[in-house]
Amino acid sequence: MKKIILLFFMSLLSFGAFSQGLPLESFDTTGVFPPTDWEVHDNGIGPAAFWVQATGTGPQPAHTGAHAAYLNRENVAAGIPEDWLVTPSFTVPTNPQLRFWSRLTLGGDDGSIYRIMITTNVAAPFDATNYTQIQQWTELEINPSQTTYTEKVVTIPATYVGQPVKIAFVMAADNGDRWLVDDVMVVEQCLDPTALGAPVIGTDNAQLNWTNTSGATSWEVIVLPAAGIPNMTGVTYNGEPPYTATQTVDGTPLTENTDYKFYVRALCDDGGTSELVGPFLFSTVALGETCGAAIEIPSLPYSSSGNTSAYGDDYNGSPGASGCGTTGGFLNGDDVVYSYTATATGLISISLTNNGVDSGVFVYDDCADIGVSCLAGGISAGAANPINIDNFAVTAGQTYYFVISTDGFPQSTSYMITVQQVTCAKPVGLPTTGADNDSANLSWTNPGGATSWEVVVQFAGSGVPAGSGTTVNTTPAYVADGLNEATNYEYYVRADCGDGTFSAWAGPYAFSTTQVPAAMNYTQGFEGVHGWSLSNGSQTNQWFVGTATANGGTHSLYISNNGGTSNTYTNNVTSVVHAYRDIQMPAAVDQMVLSYDWKALAEGCCDFIRVWIVPASFTPTPGTQITAGTNRIQVGGNHNNSA
Repeated sequence: MKKIILLFFMSLLSFGAFSQGLPLESFDTTGVFPPTDWEVHDNGIGPAAFWVQATGTGPQPAHTGAHAAYLNRENVAAGIPEDWLVTPSFTVPTNPQLRFWSRLTLGGDDGSIYRIMITTNVAAPFDATNYTQIQQWTELEINPSQTTYTEKVVTIPATYVGQPVKIAFVMAADNGDRWLVDDVMVVEQCLDPTALGAPVIGTDNAQLNWTNTSGATSWEVIVLPAAGIPNMTGVTYNGEPPYTATQTVDGTPLTENTDYKFYVRALCDDGGTSELVGPFLFSTVALGETCGAAIEIPSLPYSSSGNTSAYGDDYNGSPGASGCGTTGGFLNGDDVVYSYTATATGLISISLTNNGVDSGVFVYDDCADIGVSCLAGGISAGAANPINIDNFAVTAGQTYYFVISTDGFPQSTSYMITVQQVTCAKPVGLPTTGADNDSANLSWTNPGGATSWEVVVQFAGSGVPAGSGTTVNTTPAYVADGLNEATNYEYYVRADCGDGTFSAWAGPYAFSTTQVPAAMNYTQGFEGVHGWSLSNGSQTNQWFVGTATANGGTHSLYISNNGGTSNTYTNNVTSVVHAYRDIQMPAAVDQMVLSYDWKALAEGCCDFIRVWIVPASFTPTPGTQITAGTNRIQVGGNHNNSA
């Protein structure tokens, strides 16, 4: 799993009071307008309309409280009316901002111009020429949605800091729109938090961090799913960052391997707030992705299978300088981590099977040791060989971590990890002989001189047996019968140690039953028992029959990199796998027609399906392509580039 952490900053609505140069004015004292020390002026053109107290109803609503400041439109014969609403004198604070809420009354742009003016001539009688413009808007600029209140934030130039000033709200318009202004204040800005991040992420929690630029001690934090909209009040967090998030803003617990985002707003000590900053995107880790979120092994014996491509690449470089079986970069690929807390002091075995080339498994007793030093380890350099760590000593109560990875070429590997208690020497399976359509001869070595064994025969990929098996008391051999034709099986065997305990299970040892050739005419839709042999070996991308994709009906034969769950494949690893069916030709045949439905949309350079007709005596080998030869005929060329 790849995680892309994107960092964006976006300003959204902000509310609340600030460290004030001009106290909040909401124009709410009924019948009093302008408020004390406020002024109303005009340029002498169109004196019929001037700033008044809004009624608070109909087309003159307030943003908060009962009233607002209101300026009606007017139509004059000549000139452009200008109407001024002037604040009392106040001293400009540090990092000054003028903040107010604006609303118009008509849709579209009727040509009004809206200005914010400032003067330091606070003792002189009103003179428009003493004012300097610091902001100007058209109707569509000041209120993109004209009939909705919008908060406007104007930064006052730093040259005015510490000086007494007056600010004016000026509308210049002939037959333009009206203007409502409410909740005016000049404040010292509560600075926005910066450098949002999530330095520590778990399966169901995340540490959310940011830089405290304002000296705030309280914060509003909004955690959402990645596609969520931050249109709600967040959680108040009192303290310094980081903040540990365990749920979204609506109380839903965080879940593993899920994309989220967060926003944060500073709540300054004087009651002011910064802008809402964010989003910062983060993803909770999948169980097994890191040592801190390791997959727990509850008891022994234990086995688990998967593909490291599902867990991402969280560790890199060498597994450690000592004890690892290699100093090569066998943590460079995708990796998965398991943990086991020993219930007793003794020996265990760790084996990795169904793994690919240049893969490895490494044992640690501390997460901090990953990439530093191992307690044990092994690799399958140059070939897809099983890895066995036998007789590994454990101490009761100690937790051990098993890391499976590759050297980066390929990036990922399929695997089955098996962990078992060791009490006596385990047997080693020998090649299966005499396999036919319903039986096979199994045998094994006897390194511990046992006189009794247990055998379990099961479908391939079933994992280490959880219970007992069939007892064999004669020789180290067993005839498995009653099997299904054209089926991939595996067997495990363990020795009876003679003291009421058993060795670790040895296996899995794979074998397949043969096919009973199908008679012509032959049709197969894979909707039931199909009789096909799937020759996958330990390849990463494998054939499966299932329901992940189909062309008519619900089933098909398809490639999968996750046990048949989906029709997906790993792109950066070479896999050659075969699916085949024996067909009995009639004694005399003039010609035959072969037809099939297919799709293969992948890289046109090197990904394809090939179809061959071969003698039934030819058995394809996983990892090896079929080539032309005696009675081996390719049908239809390479199939690819089709969805």
